Amino acid sequence: MGVEEWAIRVIQGMYTDVRSRVRVNGQYSEEFGVGVGVHQGSVLSPLLFILVLEALSREFRTGVPWELLYADDLAVIADSLEECITKLKAWKEGMESKGLRVNMRKTKFMVSGPGLDLLRDTGAHPCAVCRSGVGVNSIQCSQCRLWVHKNCSGIIGRLTANPLYVCPRCNGQARPIDGRPFTQVDVDGVMLDVETSFCYLGDMLCAGGGCELAIITRCCTAWGKFKKLLPLLTSKHVTLRTRGKIFNTCIRSALLHGSETWAPAAPDLQRLRRNDRAMIRWLCGVKPDDEIPIESLLDRLGIQEVSEAVRTRRLRWFGHVTRATSCINDTLSLTVPCVRGRGRPRKTWSECVRSDRRSWNLDRTDPHNKTEWRLGVKIAGRLLLTPVPGTPAADDK
Repeated sequence: MGVEEWAIRVIQGMYTDVRSRVRVNGQYSEEFGVGVGVHQGSVLSPLLFILVLEALSREFRTGVPWELLYADDLAVIADSLEECITKLKAWKEGMESKGLRVNMRKTKFMVSGPGLDLLRDTGAHPCAVCRSGVGVNSIQCSQCRLWVHKNCSGIIGRLTANPLYVCPRCNGQARPIDGRPFTQVDVDGVMLDVETSFCYLGDMLCAGGGCELAIITRCCTAWGKFKKLLPLLTSKHVTLRTRGKIFNTCIRSALLHGSETWAPAAPDLQRLRRNDRAMIRWLCGVKPDDEIPIESLLDRLGIQEVSEAVRTRRLRWFGHVTRATSCINDTLSLTVPCVRGRGRPRKTWSECVRSDRRSWNLDRTDPHNKTEWRLGVKIAGRLLLTPVPGTPAADDK
């Protein structure tokens, strides 16, 4: 008996002449028939829903990676807006012909590409051009009265005070703060919003690419988990090794969710380190002014440095993608049509993997051999936890 035949028999047994009641304040209502939906709370409901949806969409779906279907959430990917609208209409018409419908009010568009995201203000004094916080090496614009980074100012050489300086944004030479080419899309008379970012399976996707927004979101999530477990993590009755295990399991897992696919730049890694080290000092009862090296605290807790933890996850995921035979492996050779701008392009995920393999001497390790690859990554990660004799971390032991 095939899977579909088994599913049909189960559905016939579970959903034939189904009746239900509602309890309000201890009183039950009259019975009523249930003809639509699945049983809430049943362990078979997700499986039955997936089997039915897989059978209903077989006629008009094109498959991954261009269509990502998770339960009842669908992400459609296309090279152009017209193609994306065509695919959305095909799904809408196909679902409606089977008795289902697509909720157009919850449907959003996102146009991705360099400079198509939304610049967000950070720091006490945002830069007039890139909107990130400025430091000492900056200059003030005479028109908008905002400070500008040295790299964003367009000035060659050393910065000096200039009361006539005008920033690139006031000159009309900077990219717009809101990079969306349009804010709404018309699909059969329904106006759908164009977003600059959206959350999919716990990971934040940004229209301009990169993982900055994802890291910001994960840091906020990790701090929420950390504060919930704060009484346990700061208890004097719990050893530091046990706190390290709890922190690594509950906090780090939330902080690094989805990090296997990140290609972080130096500021992104610095943000991760800053938040991670703040939590580590808190649970160890150490203040920044105590001048205790972070390596010593990591050794006491028995955990990796956060950037090395990201590298471990990325290398293990690389081995899984390399060994896969489905569409997961095809994404490594997927070409994205784009026009290259001036300057060095953003560091890709593949470049991060090559750098990781060189740093951990895994160039000659075959990722197709699952046992050998995972053992090599595990050993390389453990070597980083072994303190060198004579260092503060070794002396603390």
